[in-house]
Amino acid sequence: MLLSGKLNKIRTFALLLIFVGIGVMYIGFAFPKLMALFFILGILFVLASVGIYFWIGILSTQAAQVVCPVCDRHTKMLGKRDQCMHCKAVLSMDPKDAPAPADKP
Repeated sequence: MLLSGKLNKIRTFALLLIFVGIGVMYIGFAFPKLMALFFILGILFVLASVGIYFWIGILSTQAAQVVCPVCDRHTKMLGKRDQCMHCKAVLSMDPKDAPAPADKP
């Protein structure tokens, strides 16, 4: 469930950048002569994460909100194809991807 939907994938990447940044800063304690370099590098990772969170927040406000036909919950879609954030069902706004109607006898 953590990586379902484009929005959540980007948010997960930004969270990973925060942990990497803190880890790089922590590694700086092992190398006292290079501590400032590791600290600056870690800060850059964290600032990149802040930028990504800001960007994804702007994208999230512009994303189309749809109701998933599988789980009947509201989810946001980026682009023409995306996954439901709750049940990972593939959603599409393109009519070509719509399921074929069943033949009625």
